Amino acid sequence: MLNRLQTNWLSGHNRFEAAGEKLLGVFCDGLLIGICGLNRDPYVLQPRTGRIRHLYVSLKWRRMNTGRLLLNSIIQDAGRYFDCLNTNAPCSAFAFYERAGFVRAVGISNVTHQLFLQAPGI
Repeated sequence: MLNRLQTNWLSGHNRFEAAGEKLLGVFCDGLLIGICGLNRDPYVLQPRTGRIRHLYVSLKWRRMNTGRLLLNSIIQDAGRYFDCLNTNAPCSAFAFYERAGFVRAVGISNVTHQLFLQAPGI
């Protein structure tokens, strides 16, 4: 995942530059210990649907609220640009996303969880 993030950044394929997009990192003593991005979801037609990308926290820093800090920072002003945020999480991260308010997605390709920033249909 991190290799794909680096490759896409260096090639210019994904630099998190569109309106509402961002890439955040958490550092400790100059070392990157966590990263998380937000893009417009390229897998759906709705332009106001975002996608949580590349949420990763170094093993040593897990269960120390680093992931929660990153996710909360990504979500903080996302409602200005997006009505819903999608993610495609590994099974090991399901509980993490559900504690953050995401609900399991059913029948949506490449999406395991969604967070509705506005009620659907509004």
